[in-house]
Amino acid sequence: DLKASRMGDLFHPNSLLAFKQDCKSNFFEGRTMASAFKIQDVVLDRIRLAVDLCDNLQGFFVFHSVGGGTGSGVAVEVLHDMRDAFLKKTIFEPVIYPSQHYSSCIVEPYNCLFATHFTRDIVDLSIMLDNEAAYNICTNNLGIKSPHFSHVNHIIAQCISGVTSPLRYETQLNATLNEILGNIVPTQPFRYSLLSLAPIRNETRGGHEAFRTEEIVKELFDEKNCLCDCIRLNSNRYLAAVLIMRGAGAPRSEATAGGMRQPRDMEAVVSVNEVLTAVNELKNPPANKTHVRAIKFVPWMEGTGIKIGIVNAKPIIPHTKGFPMADTDKQGILLGNNTAVRQLFVRQYVRFLKLYYHKAYVWQFIGANGDDDTFIEAKESFRDIIDAYETLLRGVGDIEQERLTKSGTGATMRLHGGTERVGDTARMGANAAHR
Repeated sequence: DLKASRMGDLFHPNSLLAFKQDCKSNFFEGRTMASAFKIQDVVLDRIRLAVDLCDNLQGFFVFHSVGGGTGSGVAVEVLHDMRDAFLKKTIFEPVIYPSQHYSSCIVEPYNCLFATHFTRDIVDLSIMLDNEAAYNICTNNLGIKSPHFSHVNHIIAQCISGVTSPLRYETQLNATLNEILGNIVPTQPFRYSLLSLAPIRNETRGGHEAFRTEEIVKELFDEKNCLCDCIRLNSNRYLAAVLIMRGAGAPRSEATAGGMRQPRDMEAVVSVNEVLTAVNELKNPPANKTHVRAIKFVPWMEGTGIKIGIVNAKPIIPHTKGFPMADTDKQGILLGNNTAVRQLFVRQYVRFLKLYYHKAYVWQFIGANGDDDTFIEAKESFRDIIDAYETLLRGVGDIEQERLTKSGTGATMRLHGGTERVGDTARMGANAAHR
């Protein structure tokens, strides 16, 4: 219970809302409950009270999952009302997508497609998260044998705290929510971002590593540090990225008239030049580092593509019982708009078609005020997202192949978009739609 926990005092009692109704893992049941019990009205009233206390509101972070009925159905209703009430404010959506190998609900694909379809035009940026990837980070990086959901929450909290740190601390290079959004979303269809955190080490190893800026930047582009289950990041292409580095060292000193030296500002331990050099080395690895695979951007973003933010504040690592993350003077957070995110959509699309081909569990959604047309609309909307990435990758491949041909290398360009078997299952879905 949050109220009884050690963090209970952080929240105003009136801002902690709880309802006893169960949405039965059903998207339409969630929407019905949100309207019947005025859930979105109560939530929006609390949001307005919090907004009235803000001096300079930039936007919102709305955390929810899309696999269940509450996270998908109720969240969609709340998001729609928030967009109507705060039309010009930014909405960031850290969203928990269903895992690849672990499922807590059979009808996750249905709820996932519905939630994605109904939020396509109301959310400014979706930050894709995956419980399985977060658990793997806890196991492999932190050495926790049996990770708990609290460990996952700590990792996600570190990431979001890093994203918002330019709003709360002195910066060398600023990165507000509007600047992040303006740099990472080139066009509306490509507004789905991956999230990475580095360094992530067990406290027993932290004292044996220097955590240099170059190492942190390199780890941020490694799929092992990504909080979403995507592979072959370097074989895909980045449309854009926002890299936020934070860190603070010893205080600077300033001479006084009496000869005494007084502390002034905190000395920056992260320099802009170090970050730029590290990024350029990843884009164009030196000849003596043949083991380093270059990160690739789409051809029209090769010269730039990365927005950098530098925050003069040391990261705060919570030392709660059972969370053995090492302290560090530096920390990096990466929001990466990479075409590999398409793998998440393909995975759920395939699962959706397999269920919908046999009309499995459809009757439950129809009985909760749903209709068969919504299934078709959600399927087509979801496929549009996949097709947009596929078209983008095909165009990138043509441009890069043309460049290779002109250079006379004779090489063949291969892009891995994580297509799995969309074609076969798409035909199944088309047949199911006409049954």
